[in-house]
Amino acid sequence: MKNYVLKSNFKEDIQNFLNLKRSTGYKYTTSQILIEQFDNFCYSKYQDKNILDEEIGLDWVKSQKDESVSSLQNRIVVVREFAKYLISLNKTAFVIPTTYIPKKNKYKSYIYASNELKKIFDVIDNQKFKCTYKTSYTVFPVLFRIFYGCGLRISEALNLKIKDVDLENGIIAIYEAKNDNDRLVPVSDNLKHLMLEYANIMHKDSYNTDYFFYLKNSKTPIIKSTLRFSFARIVKSAYIEKNKKINPRIHDFRHTFAVNCLKKFIKENKDLTVYLPILKTYMGHSKFISTEYYLKLTNDMYPDILDKFNSYIGNAIPKIGGDFDAE
Repeated sequence: MKNYVLKSNFKEDIQNFLNLKRSTGYKYTTSQILIEQFDNFCYSKYQDKNILDEEIGLDWVKSQKDESVSSLQNRIVVVREFAKYLISLNKTAFVIPTTYIPKKNKYKSYIYASNELKKIFDVIDNQKFKCTYKTSYTVFPVLFRIFYGCGLRISEALNLKIKDVDLENGIIAIYEAKNDNDRLVPVSDNLKHLMLEYANIMHKDSYNTDYFFYLKNSKTPIIKSTLRFSFARIVKSAYIEKNKKINPRIHDFRHTFAVNCLKKFIKENKDLTVYLPILKTYMGHSKFISTEYYLKLTNDMYPDILDKFNSYIGNAIPKIGGDFDAE
């Protein structure tokens, strides 16, 4: 909601709430959009109310058409925080019970084997898949190598602007990522070379504010659903055998990147008290527990790595088992 102007009966409290969050160091970018949506919701349906009561709260938690579980979770959480803020000011407010926060769908991580990666990049590099946009044949060889070689989240890669990519030094700047973790991600020399070639083809007349990766025009980012549809075709063309419970996803390049890093650390007897914080920062995790839960390690390597983790942080992390929240 670009340049949205607060207009509900809660507008002053919402503005003060946002100011408080920012004064304590939170960027609150995504959450601001959600609280602005809540303001618009209250203005549209409850102009006669100046108390955040149960009726408003329970109406807000109703799932919207085609809304993901994650989006609904985020909507509820931000309004719960706002209600608690109102109560701290001795104002009456209904705090949406946690029982209304839906559980995320669980996923098992798919770790790509080296032969599967070769098949996937063979399909991508040699244009052995059907696509809607011919630019895919130029974009995907670089984009998917960034997923695999840097472990970026899908949104992080798709939201990159030209100004965020330092092609001279081979550094990608990630802004407004998950958990508001800004970071710098160095890339390999080979990947930097590919990115330079890509930029020379795709950005001859672009501006710094244009998207680095695009399919139709540089003013518009690639839509996640479009990318996932294309990747499904790539996987099919690569003859990657699908498991009934686990299907390969783009996000699993991130898991594979992390697993391969840990395998390399163990194999080379690296000091994990030094290298784990580096991996944590590189991947944009706010806590060490996120780093562990992000890794679904292969059975032969898992016990070794878990022992190393626990020796570092004192058995604070439980063993990974069963499903995992992918996004």
